[in-house]
Amino acid sequence: MIVVFGFVTVGVAADPGADGTTHRITVTVDRGRDVGQSFGSLFEVTSNDGSVVIGAGFQNLYNTRYRADRHALQFFVRPTSGKRAHSTEKLPRPNELCGTYLYGRDDVVHSTYGGVKAWRPQSKSWQPEGNIGGTNETMRVGDRLLTFGGSEVKCDGRTVLSPPQVGSYQLFFYANGHLCFYHVNRGDSGYRPYESDSDGFSKLYACPWTTGQPRVDLSEAIVLTLPIVGETTFAWGQLGDQIVTGSNIGGFYVFEDRQWRTLLAPKLGVSYQLYSTMMFHDRLLMGQYPSGRVFQYDGVEITDVEGWPPVLDGVSPNAREAQTTVIYAGDVFVGVWPWGELWRYNPDSKSWAFTQRMFDHPDLSTRITHPYDVENKGGDVGNQWGQRVTSLVPSGPNLFVSTSAKWPAEWDPDEFAFLAPDKWKSYGSVYKLTIPGHLGAATKWTDGPTTFEFVIHDDEISVTQDGKRIASTTVAGELIKQLHDTPRLKDVKWGQGIYGPFGGDAIAGTVHRE
Repeated sequence: MIVVFGFVTVGVAADPGADGTTHRITVTVDRGRDVGQSFGSLFEVTSNDGSVVIGAGFQNLYNTRYRADRHALQFFVRPTSGKRAHSTEKLPRPNELCGTYLYGRDDVVHSTYGGVKAWRPQSKSWQPEGNIGGTNETMRVGDRLLTFGGSEVKCDGRTVLSPPQVGSYQLFFYANGHLCFYHVNRGDSGYRPYESDSDGFSKLYACPWTTGQPRVDLSEAIVLTLPIVGETTFAWGQLGDQIVTGSNIGGFYVFEDRQWRTLLAPKLGVSYQLYSTMMFHDRLLMGQYPSGRVFQYDGVEITDVEGWPPVLDGVSPNAREAQTTVIYAGDVFVGVWPWGELWRYNPDSKSWAFTQRMFDHPDLSTRITHPYDVENKGGDVGNQWGQRVTSLVPSGPNLFVSTSAKWPAEWDPDEFAFLAPDKWKSYGSVYKLTIPGHLGAATKWTDGPTTFEFVIHDDEISVTQDGKRIASTTVAGELIKQLHDTPRLKDVKWGQGIYGPFGGDAIAGTVHRE
């Protein structure tokens, strides 16, 4: 049960725009026992003239690869007009492949494929990451570290789930006290209707487990045998007490009240895949193929909303994929295949804005579906040179954006001469995009209450946890003027906001202007 209570203390109003103006928002929370729940929003508050929204919370997000850091705290200042300026800096390439995927842990951005590497801003370089192998996924649960990969799960290096004797365990997801995964035994044949376990299977598991238990007890698992052999997933999600997953064959399955149910049945030969899930207020946004839109799931039904996001002028509306979503600077961002589009949605003005295309070639065309369809005709993968926005990872004041071809393969100059000499390097690039008014911070896990303080002073915003500053950045341009012109903040909502409802045990806060 969530207990929410709060009050507002407002200091004597100073002259609008006076130097030294400080907005201080203090929030004390008890996150409860960490069992993989969504911690959600801490607060949202509006300026008295309605021009600015200020908020903070923990993101609930899963992007194909990977799940967002559940312990990463975000603090934003968002103009309600929807108008934002941004800058983009191209970073060194993390590998020599035609693609990469990123994830963030403890406010460090990691690149996978071609060896796991970490971005080091001091040296502006990617550095190898110890013995972390391949594309294994990690997540913090309390003060423990789970590692998923190779059909097994480890907790602080100790194996808690071993690989199966038959088939493989795929795409682990820990939420709401349950370790979930697909058990797939496809064999040498293709996708086909399930007949018997001996002929192959795909099964969904939900295993009750907490980090205090030495092993995952498979005898306690709730298991659903899926209709199609070979079903697996690109995205998991959670909405309150529900855990959801969309399969690569179009199935949509919900785990709730210790049972699985099917909301959408899979259909062989029909494309319907979900590539991302993200909590947005009271619902999940889910990136879909082939519409290229983010569908909405409210816990009961899935809704396709036209124009979420729009189609870029000058390209085909076919075979589009909303692969990546994120909340950054208080807005929603969506990366769309096959033309490498990055879109932004402002929830106040309820408007979409095209941010930029992450590739500068080839020229846009409605006569082809994917870039280089003509040049690559007859290739083993016809749409290999479509353009993905593979990852959107907030870190500090920035948003890290990565790109890829359909698959992060090596470039063959003989087979793909049309990408010579350097066009192929656009695939696998990483960019640092910055919008004023965002700050991310790695937080320390606490058993029991912890206090976060969010401060806006002059041109700086900062976050502290239990009196220790954990992040800060400066804010420039029109946004800082709007903040200085704001004598008071009003309509504070504790435990509510863009990140969804607060998912801990208790929350209390104050707002003060000095």
